[in-house]
Formats: sequence, C-alpha cells, structure tokens
Amino acid sequence: MKKGRWFFSVAMVSSVGLAGCSQDDLSNSELLKKATAAQEDIQSFHMESDIFSEVGGLPVSQQVAADVIQKPYTMHQTIKMKNVEDGSDVQMESYMLNDKMYIAQDGQWFVQDISEMNDIMESSVSTDQNLKLLKKYKDNWTAERKGELYQIDVDLTGDDLKNFMKDALEQSGQMAQMKEMMDQVDYKKMEYTMTYDAKTYYPKSLDMTMEFEITEGTTFKMTNESTFSKFNAIESIELPEEAKEAQSITDMNQ
Repeated sequence: MKKGRWFFSVAMVSSVGLAGCSQDDLSNSELLKKATAAQEDIQSFHMESDIFSEVGGLPVSQQVAADVIQKPYTMHQTIKMKNVEDGSDVQMESYMLNDKMYIAQDGQWFVQDISEMNDIMESSVSTDQNLKLLKKYKDNWTAERKGELYQIDVDLTGDDLKNFMKDALEQSGQMAQMKEMMDQVDYKKMEYTMTYDAKTYYPKSLDMTMEFEITEGTTFKMTNESTFSKFNAIESIELPEEAKEAQSITDMNQ
C-alpha cells in the first residue's frame, strides 16, 4: 500500500500547518503556547484544495473538497481530476469512518480496512505533537501579523527537510513502514505559507510547494492551494446507503 502511505505522509506534513499561529512581540515559546490553546477546540472543518503534481514529467491536476472530523478521524472527500490519457474528467468520492475507507468509482463502491492508517491520521492532526515538531524546527519558519491575518512561512531544504520528514513519520508511528522508501528519496525543498484569522487563530489558507527526487532522474513536484472553513459546524459524517453494500478489497494497489 505504498501509494496510500505517500498520500497520508503528504497529508500529515500539511496538517502541521494547522497548529501554527502568531501574534506581535511573542517569543517562540509564547507563540506555541497560544497556538495550543487556540486550536484545541477545532473538532471539525471543511477544506477545499487545488493540487497540481508532476511525476517524471507527467502532470496531474486535482480539485479536492473534504469534510473532516478530527477524533475519531472521519472524512468525506470528493476529488475531480483529468484523465491523463484522454483529458476527460474523472471524479472519485470516498469516506473514511469506523476504521474503513469506502471509495466510489464508476458507480461501484469498494471498501478496505484502514485501521492502521486511521491511527496515523489521528496522530497527524494532534495539535500538541505538531507544535512540538514546529518548535524543534523553529529556525526554519517565521511568523508575522498582516492586517486581519497572521501568517507563518516555512522553508525546509536538503537535510533539514529529510530530518523533518523523519521526525514527522516517527511522531505518527509510521516510520517503520516508510523507512526503506525514505532512504530512496532525495528531498529537495518544502515551502509553505499558512494564514490565520487574527481573532480566532483558526487557519484560513495554505499554499505549499514540495519537490523531491524519487529515483535518480525522476522528480516529484507538488503544489497545494487550500482554504479552510466551517469550523466545528460538521457534527457527523454519514455513509450513504449504497456504500453499505461495498465490495471488500484486500489490497488497493492490485
């Protein structure tokens, strides 16, 4: 399930940005304490993303919309993308709940146990752990107030980025599964900017760029532009009736 693990790794790193915030004349320690207090009450949110990725020169463009409940981790997601072969539109819908992932494709529903991945996602959105990670790499990010927003900018390259990724994977308990792949990747850069509402400290937007070399000569690039809204307005995510008869699959990579 390597593709799935890469997806969760990227999602995990992106979620670190949910923990940051800033205020005028605060030390890093004071800033992180305020961030912890401000983010503890986010139980659910809505996210919309425009994601562009390129692997070995093959471009993929995606529009993602997701409703997320953080504990227990529950998600409803729709993805619209272009078929790289003929340019036609492709849409996928998925649910994550009760330790299972349900995916609709071509009018048919499939289901897979993801209890291991669900634990990882719950860990990845842990505010306390994310703040500890940001604190460790405090020399790689800056924060400032801009009008009604706070902005945090993160810039990681080379060994700093590789070590950051390793720490994030160890923090989530995913390092054992990813170690072999980690050793095969040359991490180039990760840059992202998060903005936050100056009154609530809730995240408003994320702009992220990542680049690394998967194998010699094969480069992976990704840009992600996301917005966040509907904080604590999503009380439940229900599986549609048609998905309850989903066909079970044991390996989504087959």
